[in-house]
Amino acid sequence: MKLILLFSIITLSACANKQTRITERQKVILEKMAQVKIQYYKKAALLEAIKKTDTSALKQQQIAKELVAADGIKIHALLALQKEYDSLETILMKK
Repeated sequence: MKLILLFSIITLSACANKQTRITERQKVILEKMAQVKIQYYKKAALLEAIKKTDTSALKQQQIAKELVAADGIKIHALLALQKEYDSLETILMKK
């Protein structure tokens, strides 16, 4: 009887620890997502400022390419983080 009680306590403890680890990982993912967005908006603002000061067509085209590349990097990073977040959310929902 004591063995069964001990086993159930260990099992419940392990589940609680796993849930805590998943929740902590989700917080880290949300922080990374915020950092990716901040970096993108900083770069976009910088490029827009350069775009206003330099009116040459070649520079405007180069800035446009850099904006598109930065947006692609942001989207790729956010998608990967969102997929990981969603998979962790699914694990939590199953419990």
